Amino acid sequence: MNDRLDDRLDLTSGAARQETLIVRRPFPPSLRALLEKCHENVFCTEARCAAFPADAEVACYVALRDGAPVTAVLYRREGGAITVLNELFAIEGGQLEQMVRCLLARHEGVRLIHFPAVQAQPSPMPFPCQRYGATEDLVISLQGTPDAYLASLGPNTRAAIRRAQRMVAQQAPDLAFTFHGPDTIEHADLAALVGLNCLRLSRKGQSPSHTADSLAMLESMLGAYGCVLFARSGGRIRAGVACTHVGRHAYMHVIAHDPGFDQARLGLLCCFMSICESIRRGMREYHLLSGRYDYKRRLLGQQRDFDRIVVYRSPAAVMASLPTYARTLARGRGRQAKQRISSWRRSWKS
Repeated sequence: MNDRLDDRLDLTSGAARQETLIVRRPFPPSLRALLEKCHENVFCTEARCAAFPADAEVACYVALRDGAPVTAVLYRREGGAITVLNELFAIEGGQLEQMVRCLLARHEGVRLIHFPAVQAQPSPMPFPCQRYGATEDLVISLQGTPDAYLASLGPNTRAAIRRAQRMVAQQAPDLAFTFHGPDTIEHADLAALVGLNCLRLSRKGQSPSHTADSLAMLESMLGAYGCVLFARSGGRIRAGVACTHVGRHAYMHVIAHDPGFDQARLGLLCCFMSICESIRRGMREYHLLSGRYDYKRRLLGQQRDFDRIVVYRSPAAVMASLPTYARTLARGRGRQAKQRISSWRRSWKS
């Protein structure tokens, strides 16, 4: 296994002959391109590393078959634990075990490997392991044109979008919608959009999910792959959607609107416009990410589930990592209970 890949090594050419490689930062351009091509997932790109200090032990595991790369996974080591940085990605069961074996062999002091959100077929592992549902992604399979997508929506949803267009035009005739790529996204505009998102959550009695690290990561992802919609009126940001485009996949990170536009459904309209723009730009799927909201279903989002997997080196490593084991157990069982309660509430309301 190599510690570094030379910039001259083109991973896509099959020049490498090892079964696995460990690549450390700074990553060569060939690896950055591989991460994008392999997953077409912004949560599997180098932008995930933006919030980490330069001395953080961040590396990339690369698996090859017949000299050609088949997967690449970013990870970070902190003491006796490895946290996989890739999220919302799929990996074959055999590849998962191969990766675990490789990392445990490479990092002798590591007791556990944590996959926060991965999709893999359940299969026996020769290591102690915890596995629980972690999150979901509501994914829209995009039609060929915006008109075709609109026609595929239910009649009530189509009517709601047209009604939103009329009400927004009446309420704010000067409202202007503009899309911005990585080079034209202004920090102040993005901060205003995030502020509206935090306001929406606080009005619902929820704590804002944005932290300094998550905002740094968001800015890094948008700076590389951003496609952001801003709606302005009176010189202010009134609504918007912050997305990234990687390959043929769009990911919606932030959606927000001024509470004064609640009745006009400006948020729904912005989401629809962002989806249509993604279709125009050749996207194949639009990822609404987590949150089982009704509007995501109405926009044809289909749920994909992802698990949290923690693999331990040995039973002794489990005993040495009891706080992590207990925390993983509590989070997994807590999510299961919350889902049962939510399901019961939906059934009761219907």
